[in-house]
Amino acid sequence: MSCVDFQACFHTFQHSTLHVLHSEATTQIEGLEGCMNLACLYLYENKIREIVNLDFALNLTHLYIQDNQIAVMENLESLPNLRKLFIGGNAITEIRGLENCNQLQELHVQAQRLPEGQPLLFAESSIDAISQSLLVLNTQKNNITQPSQFRILANLERLDLSMNKITSFEEVGALFADGCCMNMGVLETKGNPVSKQHKFRDYVVIMSPTLYLLDGKEITQTERQFLVNREAAKARARRHHDGMDMMAPQHPGHGLGGVEGQLLMESMGDHDPVAERARARPHIDQVPHKGSSAIAEREVYTGGSEPYRNREEDKERLQQHMQYNGDVPVPQPRAESQPQGEEQPQEEFGRVVKEIEERREFLEDMRAAGRGGEYDAMIKAQIAEKVQELEVIDQKIAQDSVAPPAE
Repeated sequence: MSCVDFQACFHTFQHSTLHVLHSEATTQIEGLEGCMNLACLYLYENKIREIVNLDFALNLTHLYIQDNQIAVMENLESLPNLRKLFIGGNAITEIRGLENCNQLQELHVQAQRLPEGQPLLFAESSIDAISQSLLVLNTQKNNITQPSQFRILANLERLDLSMNKITSFEEVGALFADGCCMNMGVLETKGNPVSKQHKFRDYVVIMSPTLYLLDGKEITQTERQFLVNREAAKARARRHHDGMDMMAPQHPGHGLGGVEGQLLMESMGDHDPVAERARARPHIDQVPHKGSSAIAEREVYTGGSEPYRNREEDKERLQQHMQYNGDVPVPQPRAESQPQGEEQPQEEFGRVVKEIEERREFLEDMRAAGRGGEYDAMIKAQIAEKVQELEVIDQKIAQDSVAPPAE
């Protein structure tokens, strides 16, 4: 049958807050008008073509309608209490119709079936309506080229831009310019051309003081402080150079303010004012003797007794000095590595226990930071998996303890 008979299920679900319909045969939404208490509606992986007949769902907070055949976002104005909308994997070309959904916290619109090369569009009125409420936006794999359009989402905490077509540093940096997106903690940009460019990570880390996870890799305070110190040192060197030689030809990065100018100069090579002045002076061999126009013959220096000084090691020591603010830790001598054999059951048991404790501690930290709701279900699921691993290992240990010794 092409349309599931919702009415047949009416008496079962009319007092329920949850309705799950996953049959791959559903093409229309109908027959749910009496389900006034409905809060969560699961309609994913069907063949629904239109969003209709939801006028009754004033209490609906979660709508899962991903992986259908929807081409137009419409008829959502009757859902003022909607908190989470999962509508990815359809054929939508423009995100719109959210003007009344000003309590929306999560919007998942990933992987729309778009015409070749066409980016997913976002209606300005809809983005403006959810600008203060939205916390999570997933728009991966949608041919996005201008992420700067999301800078209006003032309280955004997670943004997934993976597998799009972003090429510009400035487009990503605009997300954080002028105090925008100051609550964002997680940003995903994998699969974009810009994410493969030199120093892209450094650029983003400096631009956003609140990010703690970029493309799945943690941003530590030590990393951020080192980058800030390094850019400050380069800025001081440039100011000194500008004061020494105001009439010199301008460097290609001169005149660009902030991080953009710093990273542009850096990408073209570190500017060394001392070396530049040295190159401008004539070599001593080209200076004539007094009273003679002939160029002097100078004995070639063959080197002294002082051993060669490794400049790369000097640079490394200076970098560590800046990174640790002068308190460079003394490296400990490495113990000779022992050949590693197969992990014993007791060792495996201890390792898994440690992993469980790490996850519990992480969840406690997130709860203390007010982010427990984001990680609670995921971490509990991981802990449950680890507990199952412990049961399997425990059985293995028990079997080994009763097994007869090998002859």
